[in-house]
Amino acid sequence: MYDTLESVLKPSLLIRTGLCLAVTLGLFFASGCSRTSFKPVKFVLIIGALMILFRVFNQPLKDAFAAGLLYTVRFLITAVAAQIVFETTSPLEIKNSLEGGQNKIAKVLPFVKKLNFALALSLAINFIPQVFATWERVHTAALARTPKNKKGLIRSIHIVYCEIQAFFSCLLYQAEIKRKALLNRSSSN
Repeated sequence: MYDTLESVLKPSLLIRTGLCLAVTLGLFFASGCSRTSFKPVKFVLIIGALMILFRVFNQPLKDAFAAGLLYTVRFLITAVAAQIVFETTSPLEIKNSLEGGQNKIAKVLPFVKKLNFALALSLAINFIPQVFATWERVHTAALARTPKNKKGLIRSIHIVYCEIQAFFSCLLYQAEIKRKALLNRSSSN
């Protein structure tokens, strides 16, 4: 566990994290993704700031900041890697490849076919780009609707509060719509 400044600053950890970041960014640009694809990943910075803020309640500031920063960088690496997949692969290709793997496993373990993990996993994976798109829409709407007379830190805190509230509401709504659609499809079959 990396909860202290000393553990986060270990050279081996910094080298591994830096290498992962460099490889991920290299693959991002080598895959032909545009720089505008970074835009939806900005929400990682907000989540990282919240992680640091919550860690401050039970850790010293320097340790909370170091651990939160490490979490943010790792989450950024993961988000950029996911963005590569979503930029270069269609949802149907993801679903077909997962079903192909499920069918191979089902030859050895027949009960796997009935559980249909491939469908659930492909739905979860394909929901990730919706998270990015939802964050971008919420962020733009929050900026447009925030009063201009609020300046500096107060305005920023108000915007982040509105964004987080709207973001989770929108995600829950989208998940419920998808759940209802799946129930309707399964009951009609």
